[in-house]
Formats: sequence, C-alpha cells, structure tokens
Amino acid sequence: MGRVLAINADNCTGCRMCELACSSAKEGKFLPDRSRIKVIDNRLEGWSRPAVCLQCEEPMCMAVCPSQAISKKTTVQGNSVVEVDAEKCYGCQSCVMACPFGAISFFSKAKAVKCDLCGGEPECVKFCFYDCLQFVELTEQMQAERRKALKALTLKACREIGRNESRRRREAFSLEAANLCKGDGVRI
Repeated sequence: MGRVLAINADNCTGCRMCELACSSAKEGKFLPDRSRIKVIDNRLEGWSRPAVCLQCEEPMCMAVCPSQAISKKTTVQGNSVVEVDAEKCYGCQSCVMACPFGAISFFSKAKAVKCDLCGGEPECVKFCFYDCLQFVELTEQMQAERRKALKALTLKACREIGRNESRRRREAFSLEAANLCKGDGVRI
C-alpha cells in the first residue's frame, strides 16, 4: 500500500496557501511562482483547484528524458514518487512537453522541478485549511482503481494535447507558408 496526494477540488477556495507552503519548503522563500503546486482558477465561473504532479505509474516525463534525470523512487515510508535529479537535468524541457498535466516547471537555473511529495511529508497538505489536499493511504483495490482512472485521464489529456498542438502548428506556420508562396504564383 502507499499514500497519494488526494485533491478534493470542491473544497478549494483559491487561498493559495499550498503554493506558499511549497515555495517556502522548496525555495526557502514565499515565492508562489516557484511552487511545485499551482492553483488554477476561473474567477468568472467561480472555481479554483490545485494542479500538481499525479506521480504516474508510467511517467511520460521519465520516458522522454534524454539524460535520465527523472526517475521513480520509493520514499522511506513506502510511497512511490517521481523525482528530478537536478545534477543530471540539462534543461531540454522534453519533460514539459511530455507531461499531459503540465506538472513540470523550469526555474532555478533552467532545471526541471516538480512535486516530490516533500519526501513523504507534503508541506502543502499541512497548510491546506479547507481539506482540499490530503495525503491518504490507499488500499490495494483503491490503488488499482486509481491506476485505471489515471491511465484513462492520461489518454484523454494526450488526445487533447494532440488536437491543440496541431492547431498551434497550423496557426504558427500558415503565415510563413503564405509568405513563402507570395508573388510567385505557387498555390498551397
């Protein structure tokens, strides 16, 4: 069995205490933009929720890392965690593109950073006064259900990335393609 960071988005008030706790623990300063957990919100629709690494069973970020800077480890408490070795990371940002959940950031001298569950004692959970974040123990059955749900969510996110990525490429290159053929009578 293992513990995971559970999120009850309905309880999130957008207070961002989790960001402050994380940046304080990891950076030694209150710098929410350097937090490994990010609160996203839509103020017009009136919702907010934290976004953080889901500690995937088969991390795509780890699979694409050319320097093997990302690895999966087990904490002393027996929890599975995906970690970045800053010494091995050279800042190619392949992991950023591969993560379907946007859970990897770059700062601290162009190195990848992500949630590592604070070695098994997540600071964000300690300062979440609304019980939005909890570090919970899962039974074998709950772990199996989580793996299945996470795999489905990953596939859905990857399909969305594919749709958005092709649109972004079309937008980015359509003007260049039009200019390439401008005035010479060639049509694309």
